[in-house]
Amino acid sequence: MKNAAFTICAKNYLAQAFTLKKSFQKLNPNCDFFIFLSDDPDELGDDLKHFTLLNDSWLPGWKKMAFKYNVIEFSTSIKPFCFEKMFDEGFEKVLYLDPDIYVTNPLDEIYEYLDEKSIVLTPHYCNIQTEYTGSITEEEILFVGIYNLGFTAIRNNSTGSKIVKWWMNRLANKCYADKFDALHVDQKWMDFIPAFFPNDVLITHHMGINPAIWNLHERELVIDKNGEYQIKNIETQELFALLFFHFSGFDPFKPKLINRRHPKYNTDVYPSYIPLFKSYIDDVYENGYDTYSKMSYSFNSFKNGENIIPLYRRLFRALESDFPVENPFEEGNNFFKALDENRLLTGVKSNAFSTFKETEKLRRGTLGNLVIKAFKFVKFLIGIRYYSSLLTFVNDITRLDKQIFLMKKND
Repeated sequence: MKNAAFTICAKNYLAQAFTLKKSFQKLNPNCDFFIFLSDDPDELGDDLKHFTLLNDSWLPGWKKMAFKYNVIEFSTSIKPFCFEKMFDEGFEKVLYLDPDIYVTNPLDEIYEYLDEKSIVLTPHYCNIQTEYTGSITEEEILFVGIYNLGFTAIRNNSTGSKIVKWWMNRLANKCYADKFDALHVDQKWMDFIPAFFPNDVLITHHMGINPAIWNLHERELVIDKNGEYQIKNIETQELFALLFFHFSGFDPFKPKLINRRHPKYNTDVYPSYIPLFKSYIDDVYENGYDTYSKMSYSFNSFKNGENIIPLYRRLFRALESDFPVENPFEEGNNFFKALDENRLLTGVKSNAFSTFKETEKLRRGTLGNLVIKAFKFVKFLIGIRYYSSLLTFVNDITRLDKQIFLMKKND
């Protein structure tokens, strides 16, 4: 029986991925672990032996996927393809773990779940509350999906294969984070699985699996007399061994913040997590965080260095059949030429994750105020009835996918 686990990341998350791999292999020495690199391997030199690289042999058309998706969308879109590759290589039970996960105990229990079930999922949180106290709003959970796909385990059997092939089909073109289309990368699709395979899915309530910012309101970290991490269900007081912690949104440069998007939830609020966080930070820095975190994402620019803005990605998706290209990153392809001919190129040469500096953000704030004043003036001119209809129209036409009129004439 061959068991394995894998993660997926771009170059800037390699310190976290190496930390995950080290923590996994230390406690699960009989299982293989793989890092799939969702990025170009430039800048990595001799490190290439540590990774599985993008290749058409197992990921057909990956260049088009890398172009039409941003870094998070692309990294998550290839997940089922990675499962398929590992199934083809003969692994029977396969775990996916996000690169910012830290393993603290053997994962035998999870592999054993797959003796009886074909897939294991974890809800974002497990306890119902009339007065909800979580840090992530319930509305946000409804958007991103009931289950967190920073972890899943799938067995290489007929049901597992059906799930993976279905998932591959959906994510090849529908792995956007887009509230309008009710999509949230790879994750939202898994809401279907309990309905499709009610007898083959395990929705685990083991609270030591996948604790993170979205469920700390129901889970307390305790350290037993032997120095082992345990998670206490705050409602029932039941204890679970901490199998792994998910450092989603964590910034090692700001160690007090549990999640950079939710600064009010920090180690002052959850002091019991301080020892775990310190251990993780030490390991992440030891694995090259200072170096890897500064690396740029290669698929944020064309080959000539021209920055790829979100508008280009969505236009390419909407017009892909009109611009059949093998490699959309090449500046000589028909899509790039159409952008140029329609004066849509920015002229910015950068592949940084954000090309907007603080001064630019201030300008955007000023522009936002001007737009609000303009909308008030339009409402004054046409009245509230027609203004309401205008908003419905604008809400649709301002979507990036709808900007195809910039590329060709409307008939």
